[in-house]
Amino acid sequence: MIPHNSLHFFKFTPCCFVAICLLLATVFTQSTASAQMNHKQVVPKVGDIAPDFSLQDLKGNKFMLSKLTKTKGVFLWFTNLCEGCQSKIPDVQKLGSVYKEKGIDIVAVSVLGEDRKTVDDVMRKNNVTFQFLYDPKGEATELYSGKYVEGTCPLKNIFIIERGGRINYASHLPGIDEKELSSQLEKVTKGVHK
Repeated sequence: MIPHNSLHFFKFTPCCFVAICLLLATVFTQSTASAQMNHKQVVPKVGDIAPDFSLQDLKGNKFMLSKLTKTKGVFLWFTNLCEGCQSKIPDVQKLGSVYKEKGIDIVAVSVLGEDRKTVDDVMRKNNVTFQFLYDPKGEATELYSGKYVEGTCPLKNIFIIERGGRINYASHLPGIDEKELSSQLEKVTKGVHK
């Protein structure tokens, strides 16, 4: 014969087992979500120091952002060269010629992965004079967008970086007009010649 206290234990064991399983599942889910959040790429914002990267340009020359921002401001443009982006090339080219004299360089980064031909064709067709970089694995793009999706422009794809490397402005091109860009670049020129 089983003592009365033992029967009581057997009745509650399934309930206890279910409760323990639910508790363990909750703890596991919370720690997994916490771990995923810790690995999430942080997207830089205005006021942050621009993440540094090193890429090659069309001619195979090495480019390092931090080296340029030691002495100059930078208009950094991540582009997939869609029709909208291509329509803005003349405006960017014009801004480049005006602001180069004021200590700001235009630098474009292709988000087309390993597709160099499209970039070469667009540059030739538009007589692009500003520096164009290749990001075949999307590493630089991911630093600024948090996630690299080949061939798509990040939500924020332009960054105006002041001398010293601090991000002064971030937006999307196309989406803002030349007047707004000029105004933002003008603010940065005040810090370039200090």
